Amino acid sequence: MSREGEFLKGLVLGAVIGATAGILLAPQSGEETREDIKKLSEEILDKAQTLYATSKKKLQKKVKDLKAAGKKIDFEVYKKLVANVVDEIKKDKDVAEDTAKRIGKQLQNDWEEIRDAIV
Repeated sequence: MSREGEFLKGLVLGAVIGATAGILLAPQSGEETREDIKKLSEEILDKAQTLYATSKKKLQKKVKDLKAAGKKIDFEVYKKLVANVVDEIKKDKDVAEDTAKRIGKQLQNDWEEIRDAIV
């Protein structure tokens, strides 16, 4: 599985565990509970994938803009750009701080892919 896949899997797993606990404590039938858990996990996965993809696009645009301006892009510059994107993510009230941090870590792990694309 790719690093992106592992990241999303971890992000979704954490969210699903928390939400599942709430669903399991709700008074309803087992079938309803299973259906709620399934729907919730699908929604969380979709949101995580969308948030990560959007964040990665923002980061790639920032890298592209710097490159177009003739700036040197090394890992330190890249990390600052990632921090910038994470700060933007944190402004969204629907995104937990932990989620923003995890996305930031994954974006930092994407450095080699980005570096190869800008060479």
